[in-house]
Amino acid sequence: MKKNFFNSLAPPESEAFTAVAVEKSFPRGSRLMSEGDEANYVMVIRSGWTRITVRDDGRERVVAERGPGQLVGERAALRRNVRSATVTALDDVTVLVMKTVDFASFIDAHQRVLEVVENQIYDRLLENPEGYAQDGWPVALSRAEVSRASQADPQPQSLEGENCTVLLTDVVGFGALHRTDHDRRIIRREGLAMMQETLGPLWEACISQDRGDGLLIIAPPQIPTVRIIERVNRELPDRLRLHNRTYSESARIHLRIAAHVGPVLADHLGVTGETIIRAARLVEAPVLKETMADTGTGLGIIVSEFVYEIAIEHIGNFIDAAEYTKVDVSNKEFRGSAWVRLMNVSPLVCGPLRRLSGRIRRRTAATVVTETVDRVLAATPATTGDGRGPGRHA
Repeated sequence: MKKNFFNSLAPPESEAFTAVAVEKSFPRGSRLMSEGDEANYVMVIRSGWTRITVRDDGRERVVAERGPGQLVGERAALRRNVRSATVTALDDVTVLVMKTVDFASFIDAHQRVLEVVENQIYDRLLENPEGYAQDGWPVALSRAEVSRASQADPQPQSLEGENCTVLLTDVVGFGALHRTDHDRRIIRREGLAMMQETLGPLWEACISQDRGDGLLIIAPPQIPTVRIIERVNRELPDRLRLHNRTYSESARIHLRIAAHVGPVLADHLGVTGETIIRAARLVEAPVLKETMADTGTGLGIIVSEFVYEIAIEHIGNFIDAAEYTKVDVSNKEFRGSAWVRLMNVSPLVCGPLRRLSGRIRRRTAATVVTETVDRVLAATPATTGDGRGPGRHA
């Protein structure tokens, strides 16, 4: 039996939904949503049935039917994507239509609905064993994309030590006991989607690897580091906040992300190089972990001195360098400086990301960073495990 979204709502929730939504009727054969259109509203079907189809390798493929009480289009709308499926009326259909911004506010005001929506998305993923959620949302690649990939050269892009921009993400508390395997599946899937959307047209040229609790992303030399860092600072916070507004606590994401530039080697075995190791030391830096925990912020960006100098300090209109605080990093064999930016991605913050009150925010972030640095350095042994004194070891 299909899950009935509307019947899953408690009376106060259904009353709040109908108070904002607008009832509309569509005759048989009408298109309620079209693949490729802007996803600026969701629908709950009140009567009648609809068919969900996707374009697959030049043909239209039926992936589901949706009927009374079911919610349609919420995932694409909440992620501000274009529609990835077409919804057509199989008979005369009556629906409740709610704008995306109103639906997001509805979820904010009725937190239990987060679980209803999340469970619906998960159930639809399980319904379809062929790679599509039943509303036409790809879990990974479409069959056409898989076909193209299988015909392409399986060898990854070859790199022979060229300077690349390296991003490494790490989900805070990925293995925490309050998370289930279902939660971790959502986090991995949505984390990948967020980074793809964050980098936009740059993504296709990058090499990416799933590291379980995060992603390794290598941007080739032809992509300027400035463009990568600009998009991470501009696009990622809002996408992360939107995710945390959409999902319940156990599937929300607090994220650390590190950026460094340097030589990378890539062959049929994968990617390697000291630059990747350095990014790993930054993303796992105790100063970053403790600062995020102390401030309660959900996004911490840490960049190397070189990245700060070439892509942040003089970038001007796109990134405010004052948002970054210089820290000393001591992690395993690495000792050196880096720059940290902390951002609030609380699900309770609505609308576009705004800078917090300048004086308060800078005081809070900078003060806690300084205090944490002092505490970490005080606890750091004077020598490394093999007896060497501190120094820069890539």
